[in-house]
Amino acid sequence: MTEPISPLEPARLAWREGAPYSESFADIYYHPAAGRHEVEHVFIAGNRLRERWAGACGDFAIGETGFGTGLNFLVAAELWLAQTAAPAVLHYLSVEKHPLLHADLVQVLVRRGDHSALATQLLAAWPPPLPGAHRLPLASGRIQLTLLFGDAAQGFAAARCAQRPGFETDASRGIDAWFLDGFAPARNPGMWTAELFAQLAALSRPGTSFATFTAAGAVRRGLAAAGFEVERAAGHGAKREMLRGQFAGQIAADAESAAVTATGRHHRHGETPWDLGAGWHRGAPKIAAVVGAGIAGCTSARALAERGWRVRVFDRDGIAAGASGNPQGIVYPRLAAADSAFARINLAALLYARHFYRPHWDAGLGADGGVLMLPGDPDEAVQLRQLVARFPAEVARLLEGEALTAAAGVELDARCGLLLPGLGWLQPAAVCRALLEHPAIAFAPATITGWSQTPEGWQLHAGDRRQPEIFPVVVLATAADLRHFEATAHLPLRTLQGQVSTLPATAASARLRLPVCGEGYLAPALDGRHSLGATYRPDATALGVDAAGHCDNLGKIRTTDAALAAALGQPDPNALDGRAGLRCVTPDYLPLVGPAPQLEEFLEALAPLRRDARTALPHTGRHWPGLYLNAGHGSRGLAYAPLCAALLADLIEGRPRPLARDLVRALSPARFLVRDLQRRRR
Repeated sequence: MTEPISPLEPARLAWREGAPYSESFADIYYHPAAGRHEVEHVFIAGNRLRERWAGACGDFAIGETGFGTGLNFLVAAELWLAQTAAPAVLHYLSVEKHPLLHADLVQVLVRRGDHSALATQLLAAWPPPLPGAHRLPLASGRIQLTLLFGDAAQGFAAARCAQRPGFETDASRGIDAWFLDGFAPARNPGMWTAELFAQLAALSRPGTSFATFTAAGAVRRGLAAAGFEVERAAGHGAKREMLRGQFAGQIAADAESAAVTATGRHHRHGETPWDLGAGWHRGAPKIAAVVGAGIAGCTSARALAERGWRVRVFDRDGIAAGASGNPQGIVYPRLAAADSAFARINLAALLYARHFYRPHWDAGLGADGGVLMLPGDPDEAVQLRQLVARFPAEVARLLEGEALTAAAGVELDARCGLLLPGLGWLQPAAVCRALLEHPAIAFAPATITGWSQTPEGWQLHAGDRRQPEIFPVVVLATAADLRHFEATAHLPLRTLQGQVSTLPATAASARLRLPVCGEGYLAPALDGRHSLGATYRPDATALGVDAAGHCDNLGKIRTTDAALAAALGQPDPNALDGRAGLRCVTPDYLPLVGPAPQLEEFLEALAPLRRDARTALPHTGRHWPGLYLNAGHGSRGLAYAPLCAALLADLIEGRPRPLARDLVRALSPARFLVRDLQRRRR
């Protein structure tokens, strides 16, 4: 049985003579009069970042032990923006076991006088103290901040592309510079262990630099044992010495063993890295094709364009012609308290989506007043209360009585409801069009029927014609149409026909302020009309709208809340308008995100899994080079798509991912082939 998700213990912040002070570790975060100067001396100069970034046109990755108040990050990120030009991206990966609460971060920034645009964005995107990875895209995507909340060694272990040593360099370009900035070793020894140093080495490549304020002998010896070349340098201010150096390029045997220990696994060689594809070759041009212009395809195109890719999007029916063309869509992940892959992915999607859609809500393409979940019976009411007990109020909040009525804006029969703040509804087609409004993205109304592999990449076929351009990377975001391509026909996808209904608002229903979800959903009126739905017709292929579907949708609203249904009056199902689309779902109801497996070659390479499901093979699976998938989002495309697009861009470029390794594997398109092999079904 899985343990429930629980918030971390936040930092216990105090102030001593104007300095932010950690009561947990009895140490200050920085000296108020010299904090920025110390960052410049120790971490910027210690890693020679000014020289390395002068005229830089490529991406760069910084890893940090201890995010603290974000001072190191803000100094480095502002320097990056000042010294480099778009589309170069700074990837910043930082761990923090006791993150500051939002109110404390506000206080720190105010006292520090840090009112920069970047600090304001950081504050607006600051996540709650929940364990796991939190991705914060800042500065129009030029800064990709990934916060790992939890134990440092375990967090970096989960950030690796593979548990087996040696595979990081095959699928990732690794970290370019380390900021080692935990509290002093005597105050916080857990941030200076052999296990942690081993994880740093596993995420490094030859020449990766490091710098740290401490010159403690145990730290120097620990870094050297992990494979780093270490030298002493002049410290800042009254501190006589500091350490700096670089990774020599090989992980020592003892460090490799320590890295495996940090993962919590007893098997020396970890797990088979079956999910890793070859990735994009750094020497190839940054040109990609995205097939499919729904929300999955449009978010994928935008994520790549903001990383400097030139993207061409293809769709036979136009932008948002499928399920993404509904008049209103609800950003509605499936929140759960259990610590399962499904629950953790949905939580990450929730936190990412509410920040991602902020510009679209600000542009009037929907409303972010929250989403209200109503229980269907007393047992579900108990479950909602259990959810609230596990999450901060900024994630989930229980409403009762007058507070429930005030939030909804209409009278409800329900006695309690769960509010998900920061979410809401959107006009999906308008959002898709806005996402494609980027100078690096071009749309073409073409039917892609297949492709040919060339030494330089893929040539797409549009009917009996071939596109003249060669694409090193192709992303298939065609939902159920993946079954029509030979390379992806083996994927276990199902289609569900979903019909939504639209009807005029009444005087009573027009007061609805936010989407209400239960057995069905009802969105606030847009231009005087509500959207409600939706039907689920398995394996349907027709897209006709009928009165039976409208009756089904109205019945779901009555089941959700009779008073809410009464506010709609007594609409005639035969007189309603609506729209139908096909949703594509997987057996585990999680999307497919990652490289596309080559069926026969994949099964042959991993055939030993039939004999021993837990064997650790010394090679990856077999995938089509440069061919990626982003599909299977079901009815939660608006919620899943932004996070999945960010993950996809990171997988293609080999950069730090917005999810832990086990969650990346839980989304891999190859997971069903692996399960079939392990269960001897193939």
